[in-house]
Amino acid sequence: MVARTASQSQSTFRGVRPFNLATDLNGVAHVLEEAFRPDNNFPFSNVSWLRELGIALWTLNYAPGLDSSMGGIVWIEDGQIVGNVTLNQNHSHKDRYYISNVAVKSDYRRQGIARAMMQTAIEHVREHGARIVFLNVRPNNPDAIKLYEELGFKALEMRGEWTLASVPNERNSASVAGLRSLQSSDARALSDLIRAATPEQMQSYRPARNAFEISWDDQLAEAIGDFFIGQTTRRWVLERDGKLAAVMSLRGQRLLSHHQIAILVHPDFRGRVEDELVAAALDELARYPKRAIRADGESTHPELIAALERQGFRFLNGLTLMELNI
Repeated sequence: MVARTASQSQSTFRGVRPFNLATDLNGVAHVLEEAFRPDNNFPFSNVSWLRELGIALWTLNYAPGLDSSMGGIVWIEDGQIVGNVTLNQNHSHKDRYYISNVAVKSDYRRQGIARAMMQTAIEHVREHGARIVFLNVRPNNPDAIKLYEELGFKALEMRGEWTLASVPNERNSASVAGLRSLQSSDARALSDLIRAATPEQMQSYRPARNAFEISWDDQLAEAIGDFFIGQTTRRWVLERDGKLAAVMSLRGQRLLSHHQIAILVHPDFRGRVEDELVAAALDELARYPKRAIRADGESTHPELIAALERQGFRFLNGLTLMELNI
């Protein structure tokens, strides 16, 4: 662990200290903007002469996860903030904490700062009664994953997006037996499907709301939004052997952005229906203007990932959820 000591003067302090929302937000914003620039999490992050404006806008509006209850630690070096770890307590489970925004400025990396901040953060939440700590990390960040594993974190699931440039011109379209529109009468069976398809270790982490179960007011808002932005949203279910085998959500774009596919398959039918569902989704999207297509995938459903890749999809980006039991 990197050792740092505080001198008599605050201006010469070196090391880790608690985050102060009133004084540290702008310094933390500069650290995070540099660290996460490839993800475009900040306005104008890829336009050098506009970066300061983007940081200022982000600071004024905060970023997702940085609210008035935000806590964490920062690392001070050479009189400036060069590292950050954000800590948030789960409001419904007080013994669970979420670590995010782990970042160190490029000139100060590979000096043990990230490890020291993480060790301090873990000790802090342990002292506050935490039993479980979790975080997300990009699967293409092996150095960060190695650090977290050395600290005792275990990977639970990787959730990501796969992309296809457009629907291929030549397709052998075929109808899929049992595929139909989702109906209100499917509500109970749909809930059972979602519950069965969610791995037990992920049930406490997955959001209660999802792309498949939405309320009537959300459906109305979605229909209005679809109309104004030239988007069409469809939800289908697949019936096999007298029960729901899968559910699929499609968003086709006529004016903006990319098309979107989300598929959830009951464990009893995995490996048997994914190719049909992906093909049916592409057949439907062939009716729309040629645009890139994004599809959701999870490491806990490798059969779907394989089906996507057989159709030409390639991994784009994702997040791996990791957990530490204290």
